[in-house]
Amino acid sequence: MPKNYNMKEMILELLEGKELSKKELLEDIRKKSNRSTSDKTLNESLMILLKEKKIYITSYDFGIYDGVKRIQSIKPEGIVFGLMKTDFVEIETLIKILESDDVEVVRNASSKLKKNFRNKIDDLKSRNSFEDGEDLDSLFNKTIFYIYSQSDDQKRILINKFAWSLSNEDGSVNLFEDILNYMQAQS
Repeated sequence: MPKNYNMKEMILELLEGKELSKKELLEDIRKKSNRSTSDKTLNESLMILLKEKKIYITSYDFGIYDGVKRIQSIKPEGIVFGLMKTDFVEIETLIKILESDDVEVVRNASSKLKKNFRNKIDDLKSRNSFEDGEDLDSLFNKTIFYIYSQSDDQKRILINKFAWSLSNEDGSVNLFEDILNYMQAQS
């Protein structure tokens, strides 16, 4: 049985509904599997999941430095990972969260949506259906602004379409491309 047997599935399960640092993931995996999982085995699985765009790096946990005031190196144990949201309902919820009064909640939702947005752009680039021209953050912000500037009925429809386009559902890339073409034509 390979050392990293079921490691990717275990990582995805542990990240369900929360974000964990590499250090926390390693500790939880060791507890759950009752094995002395190596750092290299975890790194390999994390890199595969990052490459497959199933997880992403969300932030950095400075708590691993335990009171050190002058930090001169980056420890990989502090990298925090989260699950990539690709389900239509999850993405729709993130879009609706953008209307929250809590700035930190909005910032987190926006960050997750932008990551999905960039991944869809990468999908289009791999199909040679998109050329860099406009700043991606600007294009994302313009799209969100356009959606929220519409009447309530139209806004609801556009939120659904945008959420579908950012999801991993069939036809989502084509809808995303249509939305991008429309937004770029508005310039």
